[in-house]
Amino acid sequence: MLLGFLEGYDVDARGRKLHEIWEFSDNQIERTHDFIQWLFPLTEPSQSQPDAPVLNAEEIPLIRASAMASKNMKFSADWYLGFLMRNRHWVSRYDHNHLRITRAIKSLRLLVSSSDADTFRIECIVLAGHDFSTVAPNAVRFWENA
Repeated sequence: MLLGFLEGYDVDARGRKLHEIWEFSDNQIERTHDFIQWLFPLTEPSQSQPDAPVLNAEEIPLIRASAMASKNMKFSADWYLGFLMRNRHWVSRYDHNHLRITRAIKSLRLLVSSSDADTFRIECIVLAGHDFSTVAPNAVRFWENA
């Protein structure tokens, strides 16, 4: 199911296709808390969304081998970076987007490449700019270790 969603032809648990999530307004991105786990799945359960998908060992190589899933995950990363660029409230001591950033880095590293994960992390730091020091050090450590 995750592979089909990441390739763009299957739906998430709420019946949304990937392209529908990419059409979210900034307000929807900020206030909707069950999409990020679909865009950037992980092998561990979500602490905030108990119904979120959890990758299993069989899915990882299938997703990694899919050029379409990889392309779409990279697009999702750029899409989310666009949100972060347009909205600076996340550049603060703590914001729930810090957890989303950690998830994206981990998922990109697991399912796409370390290079794409590192690029995403660096772009987040660049977007924070001179205010980066306001982000809690533990959040930054999570990003570095993801």
